[in-house]
Amino acid sequence: MIKNFEQQTSKLSEEELKIAEIIKKPLSRRKGKFYAIAGTKICSGINNNTDHRLSSVRLRKIINYLRNQGEPICSNSKGYFYPENKQEILDTITSIQQRVDSQKQIINQLNKHI
Repeated sequence: MIKNFEQQTSKLSEEELKIAEIIKKPLSRRKGKFYAIAGTKICSGINNNTDHRLSSVRLRKIINYLRNQGEPICSNSKGYFYPENKQEILDTITSIQQRVDSQKQIINQLNKHI
């Protein structure tokens, strides 16, 4: 869990773990960034077909869980997808690393105020 965001980042529930498997299936069928599925579409699909209300925050938690389970889920501005080639994986790694670097910069600036 992340401090100040405990509710949003709590462990996945049993139902969310089942939803993770539901999400993984269609994502893994068609590979490549041209088949990216927007997070809003994933949430709508789950919300329209189950009793569970999936928010974008919890979807990101599920995607994080799947990635940590070894699923090579990539992402770009269009959504989430399984990679078609090595370059799509490298592009996702670069994107994530740039976000990490940006967070480190923020930490450094905030530390100046302590």
